[in-house]
Amino acid sequence: MKKIVFSIIASLVVLFTSPFFIHNQYTDYLNPMIKMRVDYAKVPKNTQKYYNVQAIDKSGKKLPYKIIYVGGYDPTMQYIAIHHKGQYVKVIDYIAKKKMPKLTAVNK
Repeated sequence: MKKIVFSIIASLVVLFTSPFFIHNQYTDYLNPMIKMRVDYAKVPKNTQKYYNVQAIDKSGKKLPYKIIYVGGYDPTMQYIAIHHKGQYVKVIDYIAKKKMPKLTAVNK
């Protein structure tokens, strides 16, 4: 009986702590420790699927990670504002180049 109770408790601990250690769009969406934020990126033209997007914040610093996938809808635009929560992308907005923050010298 003790083994069954222990295995159930261990399974529940693994189930409830895994979203804090596994980072993908599904776990980041559910993780309450990650806040929604807006960052900016330059993406390639002539495509609507952007992979491994390196985003920068408003101060011009690169994020310590790349966003694995961002889906777009306008292949003629190149600069985006990404509303995201870790890897989970809620929405993107296409912006003009002049609204894009400049990359700081530390991160170039």
